[in-house]
Amino acid sequence: MPALIERENGYRANFSPEQRLAWQLDRVNENWLVQQERIPAYRDAVRSGALPGRFESMAQFCELVPPTTKKMVQTQMDRLSDPSRPEDFAYTTGGSTGEPTKFPFWNSEHRHSIPDRWMCRRWYGVQPDDKLFMIWGHSHLLGSGVKGKVKGQWRVWKDRALGYYRFSAYQLDPDKLRRACDEMLRYRPAYMVCYSAALDYFCRVNEDRAKDLHALKLKMAVGTGESFPFDDSPQWVNRTLGCRCAMEYGSVETSIMGFSVPETRGLGAFDLFWRSYFIEAGEVGPSGGRVIRITSLFPKKFPLIRYEIGDEVTMFDEDAPLGLSRVRRIVGKTLSFVTLADGTKVHSVAFEHSIRTVPGVERFQLVSKGGAITLKVIAPTADRQKAVAAIHALMFKIHPSLATAEIEFTDQLIQTVAGKTPMVIVDRSHLGVGQTEQAMFASGGGTSR
Repeated sequence: MPALIERENGYRANFSPEQRLAWQLDRVNENWLVQQERIPAYRDAVRSGALPGRFESMAQFCELVPPTTKKMVQTQMDRLSDPSRPEDFAYTTGGSTGEPTKFPFWNSEHRHSIPDRWMCRRWYGVQPDDKLFMIWGHSHLLGSGVKGKVKGQWRVWKDRALGYYRFSAYQLDPDKLRRACDEMLRYRPAYMVCYSAALDYFCRVNEDRAKDLHALKLKMAVGTGESFPFDDSPQWVNRTLGCRCAMEYGSVETSIMGFSVPETRGLGAFDLFWRSYFIEAGEVGPSGGRVIRITSLFPKKFPLIRYEIGDEVTMFDEDAPLGLSRVRRIVGKTLSFVTLADGTKVHSVAFEHSIRTVPGVERFQLVSKGGAITLKVIAPTADRQKAVAAIHALMFKIHPSLATAEIEFTDQLIQTVAGKTPMVIVDRSHLGVGQTEQAMFASGGGTSR
């Protein structure tokens, strides 16, 4: 693959930090020439004199260009995206807030990310024709009606053609994870990719089957989509699976931005793909890391310009904060499981993948108390009766007991003391501990949230 070799050679070039910033500045200015002509917000800023037509340094770029916030994305996408040609596809995500946000893409963006993804998988000896076992979700698998069933079956066929085996992560309990292990041993993959929390849970439940799993000689097991739930999660992967633990870093908006370097035990530091993204470390965030902002260095339908992705990083002491090429640790989000009354654990992404599809739902929040689920919904323009029926039908597919979950329409969701609005709230006051905690907490790193 020529593109992969070219990308690898680019990263291998022995650039000094100054040379790397100069290379990134050239890419920023190349893109900025197009963006200031096509994209309304940037065209207006340059014509008014608020922003220059060219930047002299990346420091000047960071000083003059205001950050792009998620609220701006939700309310100003038409002014921040390129109207020169239509989107080829779009992803909708509620992220950690339960507020569905649609991101448009061109096919060229997907093609751009392929060399980065396969470059880092090759670090672990993984090749494109290797068989992959996934504990993962896909919103098409929750579809309803003829159209939904066709999309779901198409996903199954596509996975099979790609050499993937997908075991649903939407609803997991020890019995299902034992069955996942059975399927994995039968399928005999070369590597494994899972939601990070699901990978941790799988390894703990199947610890007694370590000998059989070691015999698979897996090349790696990748946690992604979220942070690992515990500091010792990578060691559980090493011990149960007998392979190296890896983590892919990125998001729906960015695709892949980094990958952990191989380590025999535990989880390595992260190399960041600085030829695709300029990543700057800003102020200290609430989790103690440095808040990062992302700028894309290749053409995108929705260019990321100092985008506040919501993650923090732990830097190497000797590194400067502009143009990061590596970090010790990424402090992302852990999406966690919601435990139902019968003990079944449901990955919170199942709710995000399903409820975001209901017409009229702007935001939602899941409140779990003693296994009882209440869904708080902001949907001012929705037909409430139809919305309730649609939500219950989707939740029944996740778990039958959820078909009667309480749905509360509201104009205000629960916020933390820091003013954040998490998608999942675990209320433990019924246990007499007098606290309500956010189920999404920062604890490591993850991707494609």
